[in-house]
Formats: sequence, C-alpha cells, structure tokens
Amino acid sequence: MKTRQPAQAPSGPALSAQIVALYQQTVATSLRQSPLVATTPAAFAAWQRQARARLRRILGELPTVRRDLAVARQVVEEHSDYIRERLVYTTRPGLQATAYLLTPRRLTGRVPAVLCLHGHGVGGKDEAIDPASIYRGFGRRFAAAGLVALCPDQIGFGERALPDGKVNYQVLVHGLNMLGQTLIGWRYWDLVRALDLLQSLPTVQADRIGVMGLSLGGEMTLFLSGLQARVRAACVCGYLTSHRSTFLDRPHCTCGHLRDLARHFEHVDLAALIAPRPLFLDAGRQDESFPVAEARRLVRQLRPVYQLHDCPASWLGLEVHDGGHEIAGTRSIPWMIDRLRDEGH
Repeated sequence: MKTRQPAQAPSGPALSAQIVALYQQTVATSLRQSPLVATTPAAFAAWQRQARARLRRILGELPTVRRDLAVARQVVEEHSDYIRERLVYTTRPGLQATAYLLTPRRLTGRVPAVLCLHGHGVGGKDEAIDPASIYRGFGRRFAAAGLVALCPDQIGFGERALPDGKVNYQVLVHGLNMLGQTLIGWRYWDLVRALDLLQSLPTVQADRIGVMGLSLGGEMTLFLSGLQARVRAACVCGYLTSHRSTFLDRPHCTCGHLRDLARHFEHVDLAALIAPRPLFLDAGRQDESFPVAEARRLVRQLRPVYQLHDCPASWLGLEVHDGGHEIAGTRSIPWMIDRLRDEGH
C-alpha cells in the first residue's frame, strides 16, 4: 500500500514572493476606483464635484474659518528688477508661515502673480529664488518678467523646519494620519491662505494667479489647483506621472502616500480636477523618480478632456528637457506668463 508524501513546504524566498505577488494583485484590483468621466461637459462637471469632495476627505480635517492673515513685511533685497520682502503671516490660530514676496519695480497697475512652491530641501524658499538650485531661480524669473512672485516656506523646510526633539518629520506625518489629519492637508491649507494673501495685495490681479512647483511643490500645485478654482493656470514640475510608476512601485518620500488616494485616483484623475483650466508639465528625461513616458501618457489621456471643452491646444502642454529632477523653465515659465497675461483667457 502506497502512502502520499506531503508536499514540500515552501522556502523563505517563495514565501517572500507570495507577499510581493499579493501586493501586486492588490494594486491591480484596488487602484483608481473613481476614474474621471468625460463623456459630456455636464458629466465631467458632476464627476469633478464628487472627486473634489472625496479628495478633501482624503486630505483630512481642514479649518473652516479664515482668520486675519496679520501680515508682517520686511524688505530684504532691492534688485534692479524687483523688491524682495520677507513676509510672516498667520495661516491658522497658532501657526505662522514665512515667504518671500518679489514685487516688480515700475508697476503701473495690478499685474498677474505666481505662487512658487519648493520641494524637499533644507533651504525652502531660498532655493526657490536661487539660480544655481534645481529650481533655477524661478521665483526671480517671474519677477524679472514683471509678475509678482510669492515663494513660501512649506511646513518642515526653510524657516519652518522642525526643531530638534521627539516630534520629528516621520512622527508628524504618521501622527497626523492617526488623528484623521494629514501633513499634506496642513500644507494645503497654508497654500489656500497664500492665495488669500496674494488676492489681498493691491499690486496683484486677483483673477490672474498661477501656481508652479517642483517635486513636493509639484504635488501641492496639483492639489491646490485641483481644489481651488481661483487658480488660473498650473505648472507641475517633476511629479505628475502615475501612482503605479512611482509611489506604488518603489521607495519614495512619505508625501505621496495619502491614505486611500490611489484607491480612488490615478495622477491623470487628479490632473483632471484642474481641467479645463491651463495645465503644463515640466519633466526631465533623467528624472528616475518620475518617468517621462508616464508624463507623456498622462497628457495624451487628458487631451480629450480639453478638446471636449473646446480649449486652445496651448492650454495643455509638456516640456521634456534633458535634465533630471529639476525645473528647466525653457518653455514652462514663458507658458505660465503667457497664460496669465492672455486677455482671451
């Protein structure tokens, strides 16, 4: 009489492979459960309303009251093309933000403005105006072209770096998640208040404000422009590609890992929250963190939405440059200036 031999138990590598396989299966079955709907302009508008409400919930609990900004200003540089001031302003009770405000000289009236957002880096707003940085001094370039530029320090960087202590960056990120809030939500509200500040300035055309940022700054450009219709034009640099090719595929910073974000939206859906307002992508061929091929694909996917609304072809654009994780600005900066000055827009 023969007896059946028990199957050989899997080894460690096989067990590890099971975990990876299950994760990949979960990505395939769970990703993007609220994709954009653009069959008609009315259907698209209805999808946007629902998607914006869902994204606000993902960002976590947000303030409901805008209090006095209580802006303090100090001139720190008098350039031949502009004046640079350091600003301190209140974004919510007990929290103040810092920023550089660059105002062109010889203004004859109100002009457009750009909110210039830095990414990860200890320098914060100082990097946004440094021509030698990966931002190529984009704040200064807008001011030199005659636009007002506001370059804030985002929470965790520049003058707003966390003090030494137990509550470090990781504790802040994960602690807020445990409490129903998010660091991205805190940053988002700071930028809502930055828009309020720009719109309050007597030098700024309140209906002609653009937002441009790199990396984390690109992510915040995406969220702020998608949720705030008063943003006239947006330029996302070194970020807008896909979850599948970035945060779901390889190690990344914690900023892109918002609970349930990828379950509901891919990057193209988040970008669609900006449409049909002008949107431009600035992407580097050597940027290994955010693949250029995915940026190209996103623009192709989004193009029909702009066509549905009879938008000019120039309202959706892409600059692919030979650099890495950086702003080129060869086409993107002139594009932003043109969109904000376009009288037909």
